[in-house]
Amino acid sequence: MSNKSLKDIFMDKVYNYLLYYEILSFGKKFNKETFKGSIEKIYLYYEELLQWNQKINLTAVTDINGFIQRHIIDSAFLLKIMHLGNKNSPDDYGYIMDIGSGAGLPGIIISILMPELKIISVESVLKKCNFQKAAARKLGLSNFKCLNLNIFSYEDYGNIFAIITRAAFNMDELIRLIEKLDLKNDADIYLFLSKTDEVKKIETFKYKSKKVILDRLLFYKTDYSPNKKDNFRLIAKFKVNIICSTNQKIKLKI
Repeated sequence: MSNKSLKDIFMDKVYNYLLYYEILSFGKKFNKETFKGSIEKIYLYYEELLQWNQKINLTAVTDINGFIQRHIIDSAFLLKIMHLGNKNSPDDYGYIMDIGSGAGLPGIIISILMPELKIISVESVLKKCNFQKAAARKLGLSNFKCLNLNIFSYEDYGNIFAIITRAAFNMDELIRLIEKLDLKNDADIYLFLSKTDEVKKIETFKYKSKKVILDRLLFYKTDYSPNKKDNFRLIAKFKVNIICSTNQKIKLKI
């Protein structure tokens, strides 16, 4: 019988999954000892979420295996498709904006695994935003901020170099969101999708102020539904080509 604590079991599973899916090998070399602090923060995030989940609905998936596979590893797969170039300093990056992030997924996980990145999480539900802020304070995530607002009222995209959204919008809402985003030319949009038809619809839609061009596709599968043959997911990376820029009327200080 194993004498490992719940924390040790959790941390071992996270490390092994990240290694198995070759997420740890992305961008820099990791080993278990040097990466232990990051994995421990992921456990503390899980612990905090379980406490808050008793008061507000953050997730229905709370068992260790399901949570790791469906939320942590699913979020971490984003690192396999992100192109960060040769930038070495935090000052080399703008902000990555995670829209409709709920419990802070994938934003908090990315901010833990890649502390050199700066994450702005946008969540319209106050209680969920408060959870994200509390978790970020507990974990000491100085590279993470959560804004409680509706993304359609946000205007200041000048320092945003990438947008992420994971299962927060239906297709019509995604089209509306992309149309509204006043991004810089060549900005990146990362979308967690379920069908290749969705990729085609997003790319071929006639936007008023921009073209959205598919740059990369990542098909992946975690084993949280091992008996299903069709549980592949995909992350699509799009490049924004600005035709004309809309005027920014409201600036929010972040």
